[in-house]
Amino acid sequence: MEKYDVIVIGAGSAGLGNSGVANTIGLKTVLIEKDPDHFGGDCTNYGCVPSKAVIHIAQHFHEAKKATQFGLKIEGKADMKKVLSYVHEKQKVIRDGENADALRNQGYEVIIGEAKLTGKNTVEVNGKKLEAKIILLCTGSSPRMIDIPGADQIKMYTNETLFFDCEELPENFVVIGGGPIGCEMGQAFARLGSKVTIVNRGDRILDKEQPKISAVLQAQFEAEGIDVFCNATVKSFSDGKAHIEFKDGSTKSIPADAALMAIGRVVNTKNLGLENAGVELTERGKIKVDEYMQTTNPKVYAIGDAAGTYMLSHGAEKMVRQLWRNLLIPVFKVKNTKEDLSWVTFTDPQVAHFGYTEPEMDEKKISYYRQDQSFDHDDRAIIQEYQYGHTSLWMENKSNVRSRKLLAGSMISPIAGELLQEMQLAKHAGIPISKIESRVYPYPVQSRINQKTIRGVISSARSEFKTKLGRIAFRLFH
Repeated sequence: MEKYDVIVIGAGSAGLGNSGVANTIGLKTVLIEKDPDHFGGDCTNYGCVPSKAVIHIAQHFHEAKKATQFGLKIEGKADMKKVLSYVHEKQKVIRDGENADALRNQGYEVIIGEAKLTGKNTVEVNGKKLEAKIILLCTGSSPRMIDIPGADQIKMYTNETLFFDCEELPENFVVIGGGPIGCEMGQAFARLGSKVTIVNRGDRILDKEQPKISAVLQAQFEAEGIDVFCNATVKSFSDGKAHIEFKDGSTKSIPADAALMAIGRVVNTKNLGLENAGVELTERGKIKVDEYMQTTNPKVYAIGDAAGTYMLSHGAEKMVRQLWRNLLIPVFKVKNTKEDLSWVTFTDPQVAHFGYTEPEMDEKKISYYRQDQSFDHDDRAIIQEYQYGHTSLWMENKSNVRSRKLLAGSMISPIAGELLQEMQLAKHAGIPISKIESRVYPYPVQSRINQKTIRGVISSARSEFKTKLGRIAFRLFH
């Protein structure tokens, strides 16, 4: 039996990250991946990379259409074969740097095959038995599916098939689900030329965000001709139509040539042999882990989507760092929380958030002060037509306003994902808001809105006594 320090199962974001750390510090490590074309995981193959490439192309179409008001004349729709060719070209560039051959050239031991746990710290792959001090499950997740009568009568896609099989632009495209994937791809395909309808079971799209942000995004979608139906489900497909039922019992039928199933993800646990290793599942079928990503078997950890905490590529990166900090310095362990997590939905406008959400802070009884800021009077927003923008910052509720530090932030604007990064850095570094308020931003960079939000906090706390002191000081010295 071959013995290792670390066995890593799965070559997605978490698997590559864990293998990288283990190999860097000289541990005997093996990375096992069952699909030679799946290195990089969901992000490279079916998620972040292909979806952002499609969004990039769709943005070209949108900007061209906007330019017609200034005299440009355009016609036509997207050629999906050319779109997919571009997507695959960019994927190949990224994948070539992280596939099995590339890793082996860097000194990694890589096995292509399906791994199965056979004991507390043993694995079998391709008929070989392996043993390790710890086993890291980085097996990722898959699209959640539901049965809809008549779905076989149309082209039904998931994020795992959309970027490979959709060689013709759907005339009428139904997106089932109003989360990040549904919103991103719904808007992208609308800009490429499809008539898009988003059917969302919840009260609003992006229901993890503030209601204000969901409303702004929906208004932007509707302005682009996207129909958004909330409190609704697709009950069936027939005769080239999707039949929708609303929560109040009313129904509606709309044309449907194709549909995208975007209703969440499920953790990959099938055929892993978890029962052989004493690794238990939750009632919802997720791998049961504690706050340190340790399963019910102390020698086995689940990282990334497999942990089921938050399914984000950079979330896996965050977990990798926390895991190895705890493995190498097992005193004062770091818990896996959402406190330092951020995320971006790459719609236009983008939606970004860092830190706990307000309901989470309320649940954890964290005292905070929230400052809301509209973009109505922001000069850059006026020039570039995004006065709909909105941001909120949550900070400590100290009486000394200038010494307050940030706790969380949320924004909707064309480049919210970029603008909010300096605020997250300020939180991470423990920088008081006075430092942001006193910065000199070049005019008119978009990030000045961050300073404007902070200045709103400080000016609202400025007392008449302080302004009176200012008048006295001026008159005294001048």
